[in-house]
Amino acid sequence: MKKIIILIFILIWGQQIFAQKYPIKSELRSSSQNTMAYETLEEIEMGISKTKLSAISPHLSSHIYLSFLNGVSGYYSSNQAYYVLENFFKEYKVTSFKFDSFNFNTVTPFAKGTYNYEHKGNRSEAKVYLTVKLTGKSWKVTQISIN
Repeated sequence: MKKIIILIFILIWGQQIFAQKYPIKSELRSSSQNTMAYETLEEIEMGISKTKLSAISPHLSSHIYLSFLNGVSGYYSSNQAYYVLENFFKEYKVTSFKFDSFNFNTVTPFAKGTYNYEHKGNRSEAKVYLTVKLTGKSWKVTQISIN
């Protein structure tokens, strides 16, 4: 009986020693962070709809994944991504763009939208998927897919 009591004591004491000091970081952010993420996505939406790279480029992560209709796919630096986007927008001229939905209840918030474009005289549409990540005190784009 003493052995069982000692074993229980050791197990309880061991849990206290090996328990996490800090709780697991919550996936839910403050409403002000979500507001900042939304404002960032709005700026990017405006930048894409007006083909204004100066509105998009400050929000590009230093390591960003791009996947486009024209076969471009891979990881790029923010500088490389700028030129890849520039070339894509020249080839696939936007006629309209709008984010259709947003999701902020995840570690990497994302937005989905519809990219209407003209390419070689033909009009078509593509789906856009864009993710952002909190880096320091600002939101940075980590992925853009236009397929």
